[in-house]
Amino acid sequence: MSEPLQRRVAAAFETAVGLLERGGEDTELLRRALAAERDRARRTMSVAVVGRISTGKSTLVNALIGEERLATGSQELTYNVNRLRHGPRARLLVRYKDGRPPRPFDPGRLAELTVRRERRPEEIDGIAEIVVELPSPYLRAFELIDTPGLDSVFGQDSLNTLEFLGLDPGEVRSATLRHAASADGLVFVVPVRGPSAGDSRLLAQYLGPEFVAATPLTALGVLTKCEQEWEPGGPHPMELGRALAGRMLRETPGLRRRLYDLLPVCSLTGQAVAGLDEADLARLGKLAALPEPRLHAALFAAAVFAGPGDGLPLRQEERERLWRRFGAWGIHAACRALREAGGGATVAGLRERLLADTGMTALRERLSDHFGHRAALLKLDAALGRVRRMPQTLAAGLGPRERAALRRAIGVIEDLALNEPGFAELAALRSLYGGQLRFSDAEGEELRRALGEFGRRPEQRLGLPSATPAPRLREAAAERHTAWLLRWQSGLLSGPSREAARTVVRAYEHLLHELPRKGREMRPPDGAA
Repeated sequence: MSEPLQRRVAAAFETAVGLLERGGEDTELLRRALAAERDRARRTMSVAVVGRISTGKSTLVNALIGEERLATGSQELTYNVNRLRHGPRARLLVRYKDGRPPRPFDPGRLAELTVRRERRPEEIDGIAEIVVELPSPYLRAFELIDTPGLDSVFGQDSLNTLEFLGLDPGEVRSATLRHAASADGLVFVVPVRGPSAGDSRLLAQYLGPEFVAATPLTALGVLTKCEQEWEPGGPHPMELGRALAGRMLRETPGLRRRLYDLLPVCSLTGQAVAGLDEADLARLGKLAALPEPRLHAALFAAAVFAGPGDGLPLRQEERERLWRRFGAWGIHAACRALREAGGGATVAGLRERLLADTGMTALRERLSDHFGHRAALLKLDAALGRVRRMPQTLAAGLGPRERAALRRAIGVIEDLALNEPGFAELAALRSLYGGQLRFSDAEGEELRRALGEFGRRPEQRLGLPSATPAPRLREAAAERHTAWLLRWQSGLLSGPSREAARTVVRAYEHLLHELPRKGREMRPPDGAA
């Protein structure tokens, strides 16, 4: 949250809490609820990662934070909720359901506390959530919440895993729904392969009644495990992933009104990059020295590549470890990058190349751009929604005087929102995603672009190349400002459509103010890095 807005939010909630103090014990519950909203607004934005069992949620989170912290694998199950946030050093804190004080643990025990329930069932059962603090730069922008599997229909493998761990399917599902509902943003994880591969109905189920509040403002989809689609000599797995993601977006009714985008990633390889070191570089270098057809022949199956060897370099256990961590495509991609680098390959250079190849760089940027630049407004908007529901959810039995005090307290938060310019943009986007605007598809895309949905830089908001000179940017902004001003003044629009057109006009006015006139340097937009 930007510092000025954070101060305004804190001051508004303090005023609102103060208005309820004269109600005595009758309004204590309301005061605590408003104070909780104040404290929540001060925290970093939280993004919950949700998906069915074995969709690769934990692998994706590991890849995002650049550390292999969360347990993964076909026989693993994230049972307890893991809240990952930034901290000066690695730290693990367990919060309990019965209200006892949080207890610190050694960070190395994370897997034991989230997965291996059969060892200490009485301790694991009582955990509400596990807070993991890491000095990961990526967690400065927002917290990531790794949730249990969301399964309404369980396959036999999932049932076997749950039975082995002694879990109730309903308990696992309710834990995910509870923490997803409390998050500021959602990332829905869908695997590219498995029982639900390519099934557009699966995503529709994800976005059912439990996630009715999910909109493109707060929800993003990720298509994981794309490296599993690769065959030696075949297309890049990201090409296949993009094609499948596009088909799912087209075929799932209403999906584009619920998700900002559906992005493919090679998540297993992305996770492996986190642990890439000099020893890996040396091992992969030996494999890269093989002729590519010879390497491809070995990569057709684990039994071949990780078998006795048949003349392959490296010890068998080294090849087995590379296969488990990187997968066939990851090994291929790393070896190709090393060949292209010649003798100048470095760990840092290979990491950068693989993160780009796996789609992880693009996903990190999209998450930061999409959830980051509107984080303060989204948090305030969500808080306002919860505050507005307080008369129905928390005010039962209050007298007229207490209810009047509550209305005044809510009015303070309403006034704050009314005076925040960004709320007009949120309203316009929400109306667009809700199908309430009388705009053409092209106008809807321009509205999204002008309001920063595809990036905050001037050229991104104008749909122009990154190298576009400032005079051309200003010319284009002036053209679009005039076009939308005429649209707004035409008398053909009413209600939300007219308000949205006026919001686009204002967006272009702000953009013209940001762009340099002749002889002046360009100023970055507010909130830009």
